[in-house]
Amino acid sequence: MSEPGGDVRRTLVSARGVHVVAGRIPAVGSRFDVDEVEQLLGTDAATLGALDETRVASYLTARRWVRDIVTVRLRRAWSGFEATPRGVKPRLADSTLDVSIAHAGDRLVVGVVEHGRIGVDIELVASVFDQPSLARRLCTSAERRWADGLEPADRRAWLTQLWAVKESYAKALGAGLSLDFRRVDGAALRHRVAVRGVLTPASGASHAKIAVSWVDAAPSCSPSPVRAI
Repeated sequence: MSEPGGDVRRTLVSARGVHVVAGRIPAVGSRFDVDEVEQLLGTDAATLGALDETRVASYLTARRWVRDIVTVRLRRAWSGFEATPRGVKPRLADSTLDVSIAHAGDRLVVGVVEHGRIGVDIELVASVFDQPSLARRLCTSAERRWADGLEPADRRAWLTQLWAVKESYAKALGAGLSLDFRRVDGAALRHRVAVRGVLTPASGASHAKIAVSWVDAAPSCSPSPVRAI
């Protein structure tokens, strides 16, 4: 879908109660006035004043896209976002819907799920994924052996996608980077039982990788397994 002022987004998922859109972050300009920001953010409006100026466009655009999914696609009432500490997954006020947001460079992806929890991530293929220390932090031993057998450009892209998959799964669980990625088999996420799946749609750009995970229910002390879709 396209919005005035260069706000262009496209649907990646809209099925089974899962809704994900992605696109480029536009300049804020005059499209957000004070009243709209207050209505959009709710009790989270106070957070805006603490943001670096470079983050305002992505912050407001992401929340606008979430609002559009909730009110237009799901036809639910909108009460804004709860105030949450920095680094904590965003939460909708007066709603059981779960939300996840990610951005990289000028690209943005947001997801909303009607049941369970969702995690989204977007990563740009970059030289950081060439670092051996990152591979040690990210990969199981089998994944490292596989990565070591790839040509450098393919290895970088593969590790970028793997990070996006595991990061989206960690967000869905609410664990963030506290989850030990070395203990999570990226391929096995598609073949276990209790989570609906990991989806890695094409991003529309060879240098960007997107992953979406959603889990059927709130996780217990041990991470929920995953069911392929």
